[in-house]
Amino acid sequence: MSTTAGFRFDEKTAQQLSMIYQTEDIREMQRQYRVWFDPQPGETILDVGCGTGVNDLALSKLVGPAGKIVGIDNSEAMLAVARAKAAAENIEYRRMAVEEIDFPGDQFDGVVCTQVLGYVADPVPVIRSLLRVVKPAGRVFIAETDWDTLTYSIPDKELQRKVTLSFSDHHGDGWVGRRLYNLCQQAGARQVELHPYVIHNAEYSARKYGGPLSYVIRDYLLRTRKCSEEEVRRWLKLLSDAFDEHTYFFSLSRFVCILRK
Repeated sequence: MSTTAGFRFDEKTAQQLSMIYQTEDIREMQRQYRVWFDPQPGETILDVGCGTGVNDLALSKLVGPAGKIVGIDNSEAMLAVARAKAAAENIEYRRMAVEEIDFPGDQFDGVVCTQVLGYVADPVPVIRSLLRVVKPAGRVFIAETDWDTLTYSIPDKELQRKVTLSFSDHHGDGWVGRRLYNLCQQAGARQVELHPYVIHNAEYSARKYGGPLSYVIRDYLLRTRKCSEEEVRRWLKLLSDAFDEHTYFFSLSRFVCILRK
């Protein structure tokens, strides 16, 4: 098990994230990500911080049998889930920390790095290493969340503000999304193309991202004691009540940068 800022990457987290990645709005977001990244047949793609391999099956189909997907992650629990799902022969997984990428330079046609930089102390050297391993004509795709934009519409503003701010830095830097463009510039990218993306829905259920995410938030708040048990119980009840009363709304802002060296 690995732990970052109180957030545990164990088997339970891997299962929770697998459920989250199957929600309708996250699948739609991943489809948009692939449009922006535009993987081509025959390409070799590096997935940095691949987690449970949510991106890799779709990417492997797009690059085809002549291409290859290489996924790296530092959590064995996450990699175990990824390997169990990876039936395709053109997917390979390795345990490797994102701060210690040791592939040769100019090796990959594209690099994907999604929801990773917030977990590292200094993202700039990591971004430089991503640029180093991509081919001169290749591109690096980075997506990060601004967790201070976590929005659940409930009547108790102060409670929601406390929940949002208490969870924001669960992985280290909850502001990495808003800092991403400047971080990429500091890393020396020749070109940085920015795309904002807002996840949003009005349905509190297991089918939509805000539903299972609320239970990840619950577990984190209780484990770190950043909110009391009573506050967490009340928050979850207000979410359920808001949906029953047709006043529920969820949103979260992410930022994508596509880099060329």
